[in-house]
Amino acid sequence: MTGGFSRRGFSARGLFISIFTAALALASAALLRVLATRRCLAPLLGPLLALTMLPACSLLPQQTPVPIVEHSFQPPAPTEETTEAEEPSTVAAAEPASEPKTPRPAKPKRRVVKPKPAAPPAPPPAEEPEPPPPPQIISTRILQHDQLHGLLDSEVQRPDGKVIGRAVDMYIDAAAKPKVMMVNLAGFLGVGDRKVIFPWSAFRFTPAAKTPAITLGASAAPAAGKPKADAAPPKPQPVKDVPPNLMQLVDSTVLQKNGARMGRVVDVLIDSQAEPQAVVVDLSDSLSGDKRHVAASWGDLHVLTRNKTPTLQMDFTDAQLKASPTYGPDQPIKIVSPVVPAPASAPASTAAAASAASAPTSSGPVATGPVASGAGASGARASR
Repeated sequence: MTGGFSRRGFSARGLFISIFTAALALASAALLRVLATRRCLAPLLGPLLALTMLPACSLLPQQTPVPIVEHSFQPPAPTEETTEAEEPSTVAAAEPASEPKTPRPAKPKRRVVKPKPAAPPAPPPAEEPEPPPPPQIISTRILQHDQLHGLLDSEVQRPDGKVIGRAVDMYIDAAAKPKVMMVNLAGFLGVGDRKVIFPWSAFRFTPAAKTPAITLGASAAPAAGKPKADAAPPKPQPVKDVPPNLMQLVDSTVLQKNGARMGRVVDVLIDSQAEPQAVVVDLSDSLSGDKRHVAASWGDLHVLTRNKTPTLQMDFTDAQLKASPTYGPDQPIKIVSPVVPAPASAPASTAAAASAASAPTSSGPVATGPVASGAGASGARASR
């Protein structure tokens, strides 16, 4: 399509105009070639050409181009080879450097606190079994002062109530049985005092009486079929007449089983049946300083012969003596005995039989626990 020619239709006027325009164009081209040969007319070539074309252009109708609907040409899609072969005709202009962007302040991260899972409850601590009680090393029985009375320095009276002196000592045999009591007969204002002995069977003891606790001659009751005169108190004997097989008790030293010194005898506690129940031992090793007395059971007293000399022995250990309660005249009497632990492998019956066989025959039964009454003394009387 050129110069306003259309496929769809044309008129005579249009054909005329087209021919005229073509002729004018040919004439203009010829004129231009002539004028081009002449350099002087070159400056006028442009304006003249414009004036020549102006009338023709004004005569051409202004038609709206019709879009091509059919037989349109579509260029083929470029392939990879053509794309690689083609080179850019122009160099892309470098983009102007953009201003540095100010970084936005980072938002503070919100700390997410996750709740900790609840700790499982701690298991209850395992209850530890209670430790077994320490083995018993001593046994104790308690008696009152109205049940027992001390021998040393006790007043001795006649049956008529007249005081004749004071008890100062006693003698025992090899079986720890009392045989003789030593009495200090009082003179006038201390002049004429003398020590004599009487047989143990000639005395009666009344611990709970307010009168003198020891009475001489009252126990010598007249035998059946004998005259009353035979009940007279025995005559005193000199101390030199003490049999050699007897041992003096007060102020004698008591040894332990291992031969160590235990203490010194300072008194003997006797019940109402004239039976000794305890021996009071001073555990201190000197005459000065604090003294500690212990009432040891009479049944634990043994008379042994060492180097042809009779000695007193009690089977206490240092730990047992340390655990023993202290004897005091203003406190209940706590009589202690050592406890010999039975072997672990031995049956209980064997241990009981062995302890019963080892006990001296002269001693009464000793209670293993506290006794609030005179049951211990009555038991001793029953055994004798």
